Amino acid sequence: MTAAPDPVTSERQAPSDAPTAPVAPPVLPDHAPERAQGEPPRSRRLLRLALIGAGIFLLVVGILLPLYVYPRVAVLPADPQTEQILKGGDATVLMPDMDAPAGATVLTGVDVTARNFVSRATGVDNDGDDNVWDIATRIEVDGRGLLQARVERLSIDPRTGESTNCCGDRVVTDEAEPDGKELRHEGYYTFPLDTQKKSYQIWDVNLERATTAEYVGESTKDGLDVYVFRKAVPLQRIGSRELPGALFDSSAPGLDAESWYASTRTYWIEPNSGDVIGIREEITQQYTANGKTVTAFEAKMDSVRNADDRLERAEQAQSLLPWLRGRASIVLVVLGLILFVAAVLVGRPVRPRRRTSAH
Repeated sequence: MTAAPDPVTSERQAPSDAPTAPVAPPVLPDHAPERAQGEPPRSRRLLRLALIGAGIFLLVVGILLPLYVYPRVAVLPADPQTEQILKGGDATVLMPDMDAPAGATVLTGVDVTARNFVSRATGVDNDGDDNVWDIATRIEVDGRGLLQARVERLSIDPRTGESTNCCGDRVVTDEAEPDGKELRHEGYYTFPLDTQKKSYQIWDVNLERATTAEYVGESTKDGLDVYVFRKAVPLQRIGSRELPGALFDSSAPGLDAESWYASTRTYWIEPNSGDVIGIREEITQQYTANGKTVTAFEAKMDSVRNADDRLERAEQAQSLLPWLRGRASIVLVVLGLILFVAAVLVGRPVRPRRRTSAH
């Protein structure tokens, strides 16, 4: 007897001679992007380009700040309109006095005020890039009136602060002689931008030459970090002047008196702008003739606090100029390099995942 076939086994087992159906390969969608093996996806490629672009931008800005921006910002003003006031007490002065036999008298124990106002020179034929300033100086005796006055014309390079003598430098001490006396300036009238911890040759109008202002150290003045410099001029003869003989106990109507001068001046300088924040000066001017010395001016003076707007400008320079000169460039270049490294990491090829066999 023949066994009946198992229906379950019959369905699972195909005849040995039955044809095998071919397996169709998977079909990718038409919209799927083609990508080389290992290439990062599109989003990462875009991020890499953005990082590279930002890095280039930061590097360019970092290079331009000290080379292009700073030289155009760090310049001396063409018209400063600044005033420095010094006051001193217990001074000795030779004051004009029409009631005195010599036409002048020596006063002691008086208070004095010196004012220096710097402004753009008027009526100057200057087609160049130099600044031309007028420095008007007035020394007054409190309660007595004007003692000395002068206007000094100065031409300087606005970027370096050095004298250029381009445009009729001179000093006027008498209103009757408006053309005054020609001067050949040397060194610096004031300290340059980006003042360094070193000595500078600073102009002295009384000597009509520059003398050395030595760096002393760092300090603070009116809330600002400053460098301190000191310029010492020992007592020395600087010329001669005809004066009434009665000043020197002489019966002669006039004598050729020797002029002597000494000073010690201390400066407090905001180094980034070169601005003078404070001054202290000890000054002596004497005349000698007929074996007698007459003190023309002797005082110890200190500058009063600068106007708030001037201190504010100095504070802004102290905050801004170091960054434009170099600090910002260092930061920007470092950030740019970091972005380049990030772009390299983002753009690294994607390694295909290793398939593990199922057990």
